[in-house]
Amino acid sequence: MANLQITVVRHYLDWPLHQTINQPDLIQQLGAYATGRHGEDLTDKLVVNLTQANVDQPGEYPVMLSVMDATGQTTQESVTLHVRPASPTTSQPTTTSTPQQNGDQRRAWLWVILAVIIVLLVWWGVSAHHRADQQAQSANNAQQSSQISDNSSSISKLSSDNQRLANQVAELKGAAKQYQRDHDQQALNNRLDQVQTKAEQLQNQTDNSTTKNNANQVTNVINQVRQDPENGVSTVNNLKGQPGFNKIWDTVSQQLSTWLDRFSSN
Repeated sequence: MANLQITVVRHYLDWPLHQTINQPDLIQQLGAYATGRHGEDLTDKLVVNLTQANVDQPGEYPVMLSVMDATGQTTQESVTLHVRPASPTTSQPTTTSTPQQNGDQRRAWLWVILAVIIVLLVWWGVSAHHRADQQAQSANNAQQSSQISDNSSSISKLSSDNQRLANQVAELKGAAKQYQRDHDQQALNNRLDQVQTKAEQLQNQTDNSTTKNNANQVTNVINQVRQDPENGVSTVNNLKGQPGFNKIWDTVSQQLSTWLDRFSSN
């Protein structure tokens, strides 16, 4: 019989200064879930102790996760919350000491580059104003503003979809690792069902063909893990090495470059 257990994907989490902590969101960011002695999912019973954390003061704070089963047995798991001033180029907590940090850093740099490009475009518009007729320039400025809005929205949506894909892969690997510890097929299937639902939702909600293909790959790997759970971790690692996942931010950069080329040709 397995022990009551808390599994955490990320033990170190960055959190923006002054941002209120919502416990369900924090649990999701940590990739935390709990299983009972019989493999039952007790994630909804997780309790986060934030008494030592101060979101209004930068620093590292211990945060304790705990869970109790129906028999009164409890277990705890400690993580570290790093409260720091929020970067103007990011909108949500990022993690350190995990592969996800690299993706978050690339996204932050991408937004910095985008801000610089927008400034340059504004400067270009002012210069063009002195070289063109006022009426023609007004129409051109309206077209440029529309292009900036449309493409900024497209890049933001793609970054959001990539974040969802990365979280799904992390949850999938966590489920495979948990199975190696407790060999609970039912608990594994429950977790795989949850990840599969998220992948299918992403496929239905996105219009981007690359994102659809990546979500479909996640679904295929879920089926492989169901059939061969003993090799589940290596199967997920193989997925993480596929071009659609290890070049997720290269895709965003390429879309930005394509947009700039199209914008320059107008």
